[in-house]
Amino acid sequence: MSLLTVTGLHVDYPGGRAVHDVSFALQRGEIFGLVGESGSGKSSVCAALTRVLPVGARAAAQAVRLGDRELTTLSDEEMRRLRATRIGIIPQRPMTSLSPVTPVLRQLRWHTGNADFTELLNQVGLRAVLDRPRDAPHRFSGGQLQRLLILIAALARRPDLLIADEPTTTLDPTVQAQVLHLLLDLRDQLGLSILYVTHDLAVVAQVCDRVGVMYGGRLVETGSTEQIFTAPRHPYTRALLSALPGRAAAGSRLGALVPGPVARRGCPFAPRCPVVLEVCAEHDPQPVLDVRCHHTEGSP
Repeated sequence: MSLLTVTGLHVDYPGGRAVHDVSFALQRGEIFGLVGESGSGKSSVCAALTRVLPVGARAAAQAVRLGDRELTTLSDEEMRRLRATRIGIIPQRPMTSLSPVTPVLRQLRWHTGNADFTELLNQVGLRAVLDRPRDAPHRFSGGQLQRLLILIAALARRPDLLIADEPTTTLDPTVQAQVLHLLLDLRDQLGLSILYVTHDLAVVAQVCDRVGVMYGGRLVETGSTEQIFTAPRHPYTRALLSALPGRAAAGSRLGALVPGPVARRGCPFAPRCPVVLEVCAEHDPQPVLDVRCHHTEGSP
């Protein structure tokens, strides 16, 4: 049984629609990677699922189910309680996600309540926080703050679902690896299901069981991590992978995916697609075998 099932999700901002008819499922104990370039709609999907969209934005969906609960029918207060118990959120920027004027240890007490936060700090390798009880967040490194946010989101409440919105973007490679290993350990220890949002395909290859590729607000391909990396079916997925240094032959040029326009009509990738068809300019393709492309619509 899926822990999270999203069907027909749309997100609209005053300037237009940012997420179009997104559907996917997340299994219990699974890490599902949502990948795509900036502006593809990844963070809007997360904000819609947790109902923290900015003022003026609107979300609608046929269904959003977390276990046996339908989230679209919950009141704001019921959703707030759910975010505090069954859904944990790791934000994108650890340096700006805590109160800048309140000591970290005091903030930790706010979020952990009566829990033994000493043991929790040991689990994430942050016992040093106990020796610096009056230090504000700016006295700690980005990696330390990110591990603290993981502690708050995953260990303090032990949610069913953890949403990690590019949690390693601002970290150097060594600290990034430590944070990724911590997330994998927590998944194994707690049985967490993780929705991992990133633009980094190298991270996806390391931690994700399945992957959803987004472009122009649409989920254009979904599959296992192995399938996405070895047999990608959508032209955009193939273009992303061709730009990875490790996939190019020595001495050859990397594939280029130059930023370009998103079509307002038809397939959003049509202006940049190397195998575009006439129909792509007029009609938005529908998902076929987990791929949203006119080239697959005749597939069995």
